Amino acid sequence: MNKILCMLAALLLAFPFGAVRAEKSGEQESGTFPELNENGFLDNGEFVFEDADNGIWRYASDTLKVEIYRRSTEKPKQVWYEAEIWCAEGSTGPRMIANDPEHWAKSVEYPYKLARKTGTVIAVSGDYANTRVVQKSKVGIVIRDGKVISERTYKKNSKHFPNLDCLAIYPDGDMKVFYSDERTAEEYLEDGVTDVLAFGPWLIRDGELNEEALNQYGKSTAQRVAVGMVEKGHYFFMMLEGRITRSRGSGIRFLAEKLMEKNCTVGFNLDGGQTASIVFMGHQLCKMDNKKRNLSSRSSSDILGVGHSELLPAVKDPW
Repeated sequence: MNKILCMLAALLLAFPFGAVRAEKSGEQESGTFPELNENGFLDNGEFVFEDADNGIWRYASDTLKVEIYRRSTEKPKQVWYEAEIWCAEGSTGPRMIANDPEHWAKSVEYPYKLARKTGTVIAVSGDYANTRVVQKSKVGIVIRDGKVISERTYKKNSKHFPNLDCLAIYPDGDMKVFYSDERTAEEYLEDGVTDVLAFGPWLIRDGELNEEALNQYGKSTAQRVAVGMVEKGHYFFMMLEGRITRSRGSGIRFLAEKLMEKNCTVGFNLDGGQTASIVFMGHQLCKMDNKKRNLSSRSSSDILGVGHSELLPAVKDPW
């Protein structure tokens, strides 16, 4: 009894009033969401459930609901993460979150640390455009928080990978995908975008797979990250581990087809390889190597994230 009381006291000290954090335990093995309102969210407070052993993570607040599953197959060996995200009407959907907006290109951080610094609930790595800016290579049409970073891009269906297709994010939570040169930076701004990411190719548009791109680009075996939208307010973040013993990785078609299975009407391929990452409540979920103590993915200037919470651990905590 004393042990239970001590644990309850520790929880009350660790988390603010109205917050509930449920770890895997005999009292709540399933980690099911508490009672949600008719809109699918909490009336107040926050709920967090983490079961890394079984690959299940959940979060809920009055404006956000997240459910993450780690999936796997044995033949071939693959491990990937499916994060389903619901945002309340009028709340902020996915957006690019910078480490330092004033020094965007050169101010970089590991994704999990950036999430902790900004209190971001769920995030994946982005387009890694900051490196292309620093290297003075073709960057693509890149916009952050309404500011044009770059306008130089490739022609449609360039032989280069990434081909610098674009993902446009709007203030109302809408997402649209475009060929690399389909719109100018000025046209994006006139349309009211908040952020434009350049990587690609786009995977799904109007509910149809981009078969031409899937047959042309990204066929190597690697880690992959993709983002999809079912409709405004309903999204998927997906990350495939790769080049490690438990997961060989795959080409871009792998996650494209997963997004189609989830009825996404929009899908976009983000930077893979050592950049690829998925972070929940300040913890990197994916493995980057075969060691017991996992390495972080590459540092970057920003992450594609959703939600804000005061429950994230301090930045100084390594994992």
